[in-house]
Amino acid sequence: MAKILVVDDDLVVLATVSMGLRNAGYEVLQVDTETSAIRLAERESPDLVVLDIRMPGMGGIKVAEALRDRLRLPFIFLTAFSGDEMVRAATATGALGYLVKPLEVSRIVPAIETALVRAQERATLQQEVANLSEALDRNREIDIAVGLLMERYALGRTVAFESLRRLARNQRCRVAELARRLIDGETIQFPLESQ
Repeated sequence: MAKILVVDDDLVVLATVSMGLRNAGYEVLQVDTETSAIRLAERESPDLVVLDIRMPGMGGIKVAEALRDRLRLPFIFLTAFSGDEMVRAATATGALGYLVKPLEVSRIVPAIETALVRAQERATLQQEVANLSEALDRNREIDIAVGLLMERYALGRTVAFESLRRLARNQRCRVAELARRLIDGETIQFPLESQ
């Protein structure tokens, strides 16, 4: 069951949308101010935030930016304003949807489901990017360590890499860990085969 945070300063809309989403099977949190929204989002980490774009105070766009930048939470806008400028502003924040009031709660559910799927895809993609970045960093360190061995022992690239890999296996550590130690200047004895 997805956890949805609904944020709207119009208490009738807030109650109606929240009740409709609860009836649709979601766990729903609700607040009527931006500061309460950010505090509750920090504490509860909802799966999605449904956010009014125009509220007194900092406004929905600023709340969305905080959700995106500080908390990395997905959100959609629910608003009475459908002008091009407002839609562009919402899109620029990274909103996963833009729903125009008034609307029936039953029509919100498909947008919620779509946003939840997109949010999961985005989270998966961000994790893959982080994993790729980490792998590239490890490979870079391994390449540097291989280069050091090539220079220090006058080895070819393949022999230097295999020597690094063999010693890592003997020491029961990862090649990237051994490479990092070598780069950091640790004195490491490499039992190199004669060339």
